[in-house]
Amino acid sequence: MVNEKTLELNISTEFLNHCRKYDQHAFLFGTTLKQESQFGYDSRVLGRLPPFWRIAVFQFKKPYRKRKTRLGEEYTFNINNNTYKDQHILLYLMSGGRSRVALYVFPLYVTLQQIRNSSPYLLRRTLFADVRDIPPWLVDNRSHKVLVYPKLQIGIVKSEEWKIQLFSFEELLKDVSKKKMGIPVSMLLENLKSKEKWKVKLGSKRPRFTFQVFTR
Repeated sequence: MVNEKTLELNISTEFLNHCRKYDQHAFLFGTTLKQESQFGYDSRVLGRLPPFWRIAVFQFKKPYRKRKTRLGEEYTFNINNNTYKDQHILLYLMSGGRSRVALYVFPLYVTLQQIRNSSPYLLRRTLFADVRDIPPWLVDNRSHKVLVYPKLQIGIVKSEEWKIQLFSFEELLKDVSKKKMGIPVSMLLENLKSKEKWKVKLGSKRPRFTFQVFTR
């Protein structure tokens, strides 16, 4: 079985190479294991970036099962399955409820052999879900299974039968080219302060996210 880190490293590299066609100085910022702030990532580093730079957040997930159904291939992913079950609300807080800011990444690769055979074109079989399309109250402090149907480009939060529209890398890249991807760094940091507004308690000290930074 493939692990999330392997998927993250390879797909992030591909994505960054495409983004540099539109912003040659775009780069990736990965969170550290060390707790750097109450928000669970190195906000001091982000805070030193020019406030007008734009940033997007990626949460990679790995498929746990693949099977054939009447709707075509079905892949099973888990979300909000970290220790404190607050990963989703952290992503939602960072987005501020805006689209194309915080995204789940659903690669359709189950084994390392599949990755080897498809590299360096893994994005061709990778789908994305906008965190904004899954309301925090739906997820709450529970883990959930998301069933992904590539043929239909839909995902279903199984426990709630909540349907979400998925989109391909090509669709995402259009937003990058139109500079509709992400929000200013200053806005993302300000969004995290709204946790009182949402009345949530964040227990995570070491969540793992990958930030895509656009410098223009």
